[in-house]
Amino acid sequence: MFQVLANPEKNRLYVTLEGHLEAPERKDLTVAFLNRLRELKPGFDLVHDMSGLHPTDQEGLRELLKVQAILKVKGVRTVIRIAKIPLARVQLERAARETGWAFETAASVEEADARLDALGPAVET
Repeated sequence: MFQVLANPEKNRLYVTLEGHLEAPERKDLTVAFLNRLRELKPGFDLVHDMSGLHPTDQEGLRELLKVQAILKVKGVRTVIRIAKIPLARVQLERAARETGWAFETAASVEEADARLDALGPAVET
């Protein structure tokens, strides 16, 4: 299961992932992700709640790397992840190291929002 929401007022993208995402669902996720990105300006923030996501396979990791590249091109400012399943968290941390991707972690979406709100408006400088 996934949910992708954009908040244009805060210039923020929210992605929630749960369970085991199989290939067809991952493709639908990518389409939803790209559609919501169109609502935001460069310098947007991402809150990625993967607290209920189970580990993925190698194809899933490759797709994650593609999404990370898209985020960089589209001008993401700050990425905050919420991760509770240890193996899924380790997979994402490994993928981040391999690409030089930086992200922060939070215990909840509310904590992530508070931290991003404290940074001020998310817009391209």
